[in-house]
Amino acid sequence: MKKKYALCSIVTTLLLGACTGMNKADKNINRTIDKEVAIQADGERSAHPAVQDYYTRTFLVSDREAEKGFYEMRTWTDAYSILIPAEATLDETYYMKRGQSWEQFLFSWIDEETNISYGVQGQFEDGSSEESGLRRLTRYMNFKDEYEKSEDDHHIYYYGKLITEVGGKDGKEKVPVYSYLGFIKDKGSSKTLSLIYEHNCSDWTNTCEADTKEIEEHFWHLVKTVKFDDWFCYGKGNGVRKKF
Repeated sequence: MKKKYALCSIVTTLLLGACTGMNKADKNINRTIDKEVAIQADGERSAHPAVQDYYTRTFLVSDREAEKGFYEMRTWTDAYSILIPAEATLDETYYMKRGQSWEQFLFSWIDEETNISYGVQGQFEDGSSEESGLRRLTRYMNFKDEYEKSEDDHHIYYYGKLITEVGGKDGKEKVPVYSYLGFIKDKGSSKTLSLIYEHNCSDWTNTCEADTKEIEEHFWHLVKTVKFDDWFCYGKGNGVRKKF
């Protein structure tokens, strides 16, 4: 599972329009993790890549699974949480943050048995309207269809899916990339989270058979685990991230 994920999608940077003014100095600011404390003996923690990978581990609420096959991930804006698959790792080079109101992340994993790569890109915003955030996602992904809209007591959800193709140069066959789009709006604030979940054959020279219904359900499950809040804290209210 140490193999790096390579997403063969047209999406390389999530919703670039919202990243104006970003610089590298903003990428990993305000970290509260003490690296020396965070490092423990390998034998003391799970063998799952999400826990074994140091960078990913600094985003986890705990090294214990929140539910089977998933860990709870709390990002550096401290504005929301989402579950991350146990096999996934975060891309440190992709992560960017601007204050507490804008952030992007990417986590990915490979199922070598099925020859399928998966990637989930997220962009958090606090302050933009629901309409403008959804419009950016739509325009960036060139999404032409209508979103399915639903809601619960705390969130409004928009969901869509599309298939794009990459490759095809030098007589090579084009490779389909399946994308699922999610846009989550917090009813109690201006917080939103855009999610793009994509999968494709890992090795383009070999075929792969994806259970698209199961994958779609997996994505929807991730969407429903998103929790926005202002009160979440660590260390009995002192705002310090838990170390493990």
